[in-house]
Amino acid sequence: MKFRLMKSEPLRTLRDNLAYLEQNRYSVDVRLTDAEYNREIHPLELEKLAAELKERKISAFCHLPHHGLHLSCPDPRVMEYSREVIQEGLEIGTILGCRVAVLYSGFSNHVRPAHIPEWRERLVGSLRALVTQAEEEEIILALENAYDPDATVLREVVDEIASPWLRFSADLGRAACFSRMAPEEWIHAFKERIIMISCHDNEGMEDDHLACGRGVVGYDQVFAAMQEADLSCVVNLDVAQEDLDESIAHLESVGFTFERGEIPESELFVEDVPAVSAAPVSDSVPAPAGPAGDGSPGGI
Repeated sequence: MKFRLMKSEPLRTLRDNLAYLEQNRYSVDVRLTDAEYNREIHPLELEKLAAELKERKISAFCHLPHHGLHLSCPDPRVMEYSREVIQEGLEIGTILGCRVAVLYSGFSNHVRPAHIPEWRERLVGSLRALVTQAEEEEIILALENAYDPDATVLREVVDEIASPWLRFSADLGRAACFSRMAPEEWIHAFKERIIMISCHDNEGMEDDHLACGRGVVGYDQVFAAMQEADLSCVVNLDVAQEDLDESIAHLESVGFTFERGEIPESELFVEDVPAVSAAPVSDSVPAPAGPAGDGSPGGI
């Protein structure tokens, strides 16, 4: 089992923290969630950032825009705009040399059960177009849970698309906060497709992004699930910079061992991703869909 260490960093502050990333040999998850800033930054500036990342031997992933976007909206104009904004983010990620781009489905328990099949089909249609673009640009897409009450819909979507260019990123903090499945159950549900786990903690009520070990996630159970699945992946620490050392120490105390530095291509891409196996879903009542109430994840 190999765990590569990654730090989350907004695009706006990336240049200011390149030296810190290099010194500590972190890979970086570049957050492209500020769509307005994405439009302001010049392509030449992105190319310079890409050159610096390469020179400093910093591997990069990215989180695509999501605020207010709806890839499965019944209004085709909203759906088209959402795809365009996400495609813009995908292009930025490609320029930066990101190997993986993470995106959200927008699903939550606010989608009425009777409407789930048509909601899912609209999402599949949107994702097929994005997966085609990702394959052309040689960047892997990864769906990530946010306000999803359980893994059922996301599992059906990735199975239907069945592309090695579409993987899964398990956000363990949000799983503990918004899901009726325990964080380790998300590992079991997507073990054949997981490319990254996003690690932070909370008290089970708000998406606080506390240091790992300060809340209810239960990283000992997460590690046990990773062991059972014999799963190697990237560990993205989505916590404040001052909480990084505490988070790493806690994760190491439950069994994680980390490798730092560049991520080899061979650890990311697989030609044939097995079908996701069924996993039990908790019978508990789904948690509310988050403070925004609109299906768009919060967090830092």
